[in-house]
Amino acid sequence: MAPVKGEPVGTRKEKAAATRRRMLDAAYRLFCDLGYRATTMEAIAAEAGVAVQTLYFTFHTKDEMLQQVHDRTVLGDEGLPPQLQPWYRAAMDEPDLGRALEIIVDGTQQIFARVAPMLPVFHTVAADPAGEVWLRAEQLRVEGYDALLRALEAKRPLRKGLRHVDARDILFVVLGPETYRAFVQGRRWTVARWVRWTVAVLASDLFAIDYSSA
Repeated sequence: MAPVKGEPVGTRKEKAAATRRRMLDAAYRLFCDLGYRATTMEAIAAEAGVAVQTLYFTFHTKDEMLQQVHDRTVLGDEGLPPQLQPWYRAAMDEPDLGRALEIIVDGTQQIFARVAPMLPVFHTVAADPAGEVWLRAEQLRVEGYDALLRALEAKRPLRKGLRHVDARDILFVVLGPETYRAFVQGRRWTVARWVRWTVAVLASDLFAIDYSSA
């Protein structure tokens, strides 16, 4: 986007950022509605109301666009990784393990609500180069959950006999976008019900706490 002569730099940057968000939002909608392969860069540009040259200048390729869409889907408008978001910090500061789990699950579901509609896209491109976007993201989630679990273990030890690596895998699957999608979008559970169930399962399976009636 060419700068307008005499326009303040801050205003130009704000407009450029707004245009970028509009393009990412358009790509997200089309990827979710049409699928990755059926969505063209021309269609994204038309949906966003920009020239296709602007789209290519900003994102270069459709695979890079998918990466940027995924990043924004996870990080949100603030662009913060989960561990820097307020809910995560609140969970780390919470001494009660059950309450900390509630905060974590509730905060994570806000991300899953955005990620879940994109899961069919990543299933479709799993064997393609574009599938690397999801594989990298899942590896980062494994690493992030490993650190999260260690922080939770500092509040209360794992249940007797449960290895850290197995506890991490349970956390990875139970508190994951696939599980969220299966219950909330597939079985039509309310988000509140899914949060309660997830907290109860994690409290019981990881820490031997009965939190089902809390």
